[in-house]
Amino acid sequence: MIAALALLLSSAVADAAPTPLSFTTPDHQLGRSHINPVNVVQRNTTFRLNLPARTVDGAEIRSTLQYRSGVVRSRIRVANAPSSLTGFFLYAAPDYASEIDIEIMNDRTGTVLFSTYAGDRQTHTETRRLGFDPTAAAHTYEIAWGAGQVRFTVDGVLLRTWTSGVPTAPMNLYANAWFPAWLDGLAPAGTRTTVIDRLEYRRR
Repeated sequence: MIAALALLLSSAVADAAPTPLSFTTPDHQLGRSHINPVNVVQRNTTFRLNLPARTVDGAEIRSTLQYRSGVVRSRIRVANAPSSLTGFFLYAAPDYASEIDIEIMNDRTGTVLFSTYAGDRQTHTETRRLGFDPTAAAHTYEIAWGAGQVRFTVDGVLLRTWTSGVPTAPMNLYANAWFPAWLDGLAPAGTRTTVIDRLEYRRR
């Protein structure tokens, strides 16, 4: 009876309704990109993160609240802008102290990087192939973290779990599209757009 009740309570927490989210649009330099608020367009639950033509400028949204654990999820179609990437991640300053990343290359290769940072260092990183073109359609990306564990899921398929080196401090939720200094920085001929839809946070 006790075990059944514990399972029921665990399921209820996992299936908790999404917590309402609000976001700001930061203005700063990141890699090669000027992260400019004018490049963010919101319509209802959808954010369009524009990479303007003939520039390496980018766009970013950041949650107004921080979260210590939970599940974050979004439907994302990345821009077709090679040498840039789309990030869906949790972060709190300073650098290397608290971060959990999904970084998707903005091209047709389906390359994704999963990473964690804690205790002033990068604790994990892995590069995977998704097996689809992330510029062609939206897919669901999810991070679940807490109790010393993090899980990365794409379209309901668990791709990586780490049970050490996971940050414990409260973090903001971010999504961005930008040009890192470690890629070539090829400005697109026309404006390209990452579409972020159905952003959710659920408590655990």
